[in-house]
Amino acid sequence: MQLVEGRVVEQGMSLAEHDFSDRMIELIKTKFSGYVNLTIQGFDGLEEGTLIFREGKIIASGYEYLKYGISVNGNSAIAQTFNSAAAENGVFDIISFRPTDAELTIAVNPKIRLNVDVSAGDIKKLTKTKFNPAYARKVLSMVMKSSSHRGEIMKKLGLGEMG
Repeated sequence: MQLVEGRVVEQGMSLAEHDFSDRMIELIKTKFSGYVNLTIQGFDGLEEGTLIFREGKIIASGYEYLKYGISVNGNSAIAQTFNSAAAENGVFDIISFRPTDAELTIAVNPKIRLNVDVSAGDIKKLTKTKFNPAYARKVLSMVMKSSSHRGEIMKKLGLGEMG
């Protein structure tokens, strides 16, 4: 996902030491504009979730399985991002930018736009107490059925060590 450059508010905040959902509620209440980027050691490698805020509203979300180069966007990504916030190993960053930069980010990545409102009350509903790898298994199995895994393709080309 392409993101507009912003100003780092907080960086490298450990999920083990900070309450992610409380922090998201705080961003809603303070009318934050910017994004939160969450990186975890997930089901099978690094996973990264992003929430885009405009004036205290979460308006977009993206989620990436970095090992596989697979992205999930919009409404599906928000659930996965909050699931990943329950992971044992992970960090998140908070980056601020102007409200117009939120719209610019969506213009460049139109699939990330949410078509539902996410309120502070919804944050508590989305919050998980334990990371569930079922999200990753479901997404990855659907992708694997529809196309070959990047590593499989590299092996077929004789480039197995690079896959």
